[in-house]
Amino acid sequence: MGRRHVRMEGYWAERIAEIWEISRANWHHPLLPMPVLGEEGPGGFPFENYRITVTPEMMEGEDPYLENVFDHLIVRYIFCPRSLETAGRLALATLRSLERPTPEAAKRMVNVFSEIVSDSFRLERSPEDEALVLLGWRRLGRRDLSSLDAVVLGFLGEFWGADLPLVDRPEVELLVEVFSAGIRDKTLWERQCGQMARILEPLDPGVLGRGEVRALEILRGNAEAHPLSSLAGELEPEEFREALLSIGLKADLRRWYRDQGYAIEIKSFRQVRESFYPSSPTRWRLSDPPSELDIAYSLSMSPRLIPGITTYRREEEWGQMVPGRGKVPSLLVVLDSSRSMDGHRRGSKTHSATLSAFKASEFAHGEGAEIAAINFSERYIAQSWTRDLSAIEEVLVEYIGSRTHIPGREILRLARQKQGCLILCITDTQIQNLYNEWEQIEMAAKCGQFVLFCIDQERRDRNVEEALKGLGTVYYIDRPEDLISLVVETAERAYRSGESFISLE
Repeated sequence: MGRRHVRMEGYWAERIAEIWEISRANWHHPLLPMPVLGEEGPGGFPFENYRITVTPEMMEGEDPYLENVFDHLIVRYIFCPRSLETAGRLALATLRSLERPTPEAAKRMVNVFSEIVSDSFRLERSPEDEALVLLGWRRLGRRDLSSLDAVVLGFLGEFWGADLPLVDRPEVELLVEVFSAGIRDKTLWERQCGQMARILEPLDPGVLGRGEVRALEILRGNAEAHPLSSLAGELEPEEFREALLSIGLKADLRRWYRDQGYAIEIKSFRQVRESFYPSSPTRWRLSDPPSELDIAYSLSMSPRLIPGITTYRREEEWGQMVPGRGKVPSLLVVLDSSRSMDGHRRGSKTHSATLSAFKASEFAHGEGAEIAAINFSERYIAQSWTRDLSAIEEVLVEYIGSRTHIPGREILRLARQKQGCLILCITDTQIQNLYNEWEQIEMAAKCGQFVLFCIDQERRDRNVEEALKGLGTVYYIDRPEDLISLVVETAERAYRSGESFISLE
């Protein structure tokens, strides 16, 4: 039995490889890995070690059927949905259209939409492609179909004018109307997917739409790190989480802020240094300084040192060198998360403050700085000096939502550990215990460079504002977008030369 199993696996592997190369040639050899044989299972993840998995059920068909399956998979990766960004937008349109929106339902509808669009695109390309497409859907038509599968099959027969099983249901005509503009205009995809989902939602699901969304970033193993900046910038945290869950990704507040931060640029202005560097060897002659004689290299060329013949020196050239990484200031982020900051939602003070803190921390981390963070309200959460950016982000996304009590002793403790650090404090200045903590905050400001960002000028505490002026640089901010710009500019200045801009004198 073992030998027979090995031979069977070898046969399947050869068959997969042969037909896969035919399909790749059909689509101009896209850079996709060869599929492997395995079991996907209901709701199972179809990618293992960045490979596409085909099931034994697919292998039971004749070679043209398997070629159709591979062509279908390839077009899903290169045309629809192709990218996580497109898949996420289709999932979002679906979630907004369903009466009972769930990530699993949205995922199925995105997959059904991708199947319709991909095979319609293939069918239009050539008679050969049309024959392969219809072969696959006719095989589906011979099965015991669910109501959703039957409606989609009946719609495709009407939409393509093809000889597929007729289905006399009102949903078929509704789908024909939805897709009447065709599938080539990608600007219509979100609306078409949402309308399709609304029509199909009441129907019982079947085999269509099962499995995970097929996007190139998932297949290449970088989906978790791939930023969805535009989606994150448009959606509230919960809607962003639901959209990502629908395409097989986990999302939390950290990812929401991190993905938005990719759209914000902080430029590094390291100074370029110039210096001599060795180039090619040249003859050393008696008129040259003895110190320039490269004895080791000369003896490697000849056992005897004959001036001007077997003696060599190293030529040097003058030019720009890679900028060196000098001493960079450590960064302490002090973030207000009191009730008056309004919480994690787009446009709130918390949103602008946290996004600014994320971007400054990410930039300082990239420059080699150690980072510490304090998130405060009536109580506080602190992360001591570290190079673990995730640990800093965990602290920054906390929202305590109580009264505003600044932890002066903790700020002083951390500032004393890193003399010359940059302290970024972001608050709406409604600090209720400032005078109790004033002495510690004042001493902390003397340990480095204190930069205060005062937001919400309409409701600011003027007495607190006046007291804070003597600590260091103070910015007064009316608009949330100004806060982000000012924090970015401060980080740029702090790390401009690769050396601390802070004087302790």
